[in-house]
Amino acid sequence: VVSVVFGEGDELASAGNFDGTVRFWSLESGEALRTLHTGAMVVLDIALSPGGARMASAGFDSAVKLWYVPTGTLEQRLLGSSPHTETVTAVAFGRNGTILASASYDRTVKMWHVESGKLLKTLKHAGGVKAVAFSADGRYLASADDAAVKVWDVRTGKRERLMRGHTFDVTALAFGAGSVLASASEDDTVRTWDVESGKELRVLKGHLGMVTAVAFSPDGSAIASGGYDRTVRLWDTDTGSHFHTLLGHSDDVLSLAFSADGALLASGSGDRTLRVWDVPTRAPPPPPP
Repeated sequence: VVSVVFGEGDELASAGNFDGTVRFWSLESGEALRTLHTGAMVVLDIALSPGGARMASAGFDSAVKLWYVPTGTLEQRLLGSSPHTETVTAVAFGRNGTILASASYDRTVKMWHVESGKLLKTLKHAGGVKAVAFSADGRYLASADDAAVKVWDVRTGKRERLMRGHTFDVTALAFGAGSVLASASEDDTVRTWDVESGKELRVLKGHLGMVTAVAFSPDGSAIASGGYDRTVRLWDTDTGSHFHTLLGHSDDVLSLAFSADGALLASGSGDRTLRVWDVPTRAPPPPPP
């Protein structure tokens, strides 16, 4: 299961299994509610718009597709004047759902106007782009095509920051509260950054293999990470301290998502399962001596 997102109410959406489908699940029963066939051989990422009415999908067919979730109908393929020419690896909606970003192995990130399907900007990279994320306020877009994290001004399309620290390629990105960004990497670490200053804040070490998924809790106080060691690890954002490990997957953890209230965490894995966890509470700090 390569991508997972929480929908509205009692629903969870997931993509994977190399069959080109997106499945919607009931959180209450754990049963599949419906299946959407995207037409792609493989779906690599999905994203839901704020409110959950639209879903974007990306995959091996080089297409970015927009779906109307209530009916499962295809609204449009985003082509614009210059469509992607290789596999699309990641998609992300901006703050109010009017802009969508797509990352591709064609060495670009493209920003699209959702209603019209118009291509707004193309952000060029030196290599195939694996990850993309918008800041909560919609001002910044982060991307990664190697070991460095690029931060772009959404309005102008200008690159504002180039943040170095990882020693191998970045695999996933997630924004938390304010200007805090988390990056997961093949170097077995998660790093947090202040995108306003470009400063590295914390290095989260503990995984015993490359880290392939990262997510912030809705309030930004916790980070979840998962990777090739088959674990999901939870970290305190402010201190960088590890406070819990979730065990159960029998293969790589590939995707993570928190519910809107932060009470649940979903994890997708190469073991072909989707697991939903109660987020453990952190122990209170010890009293001062």
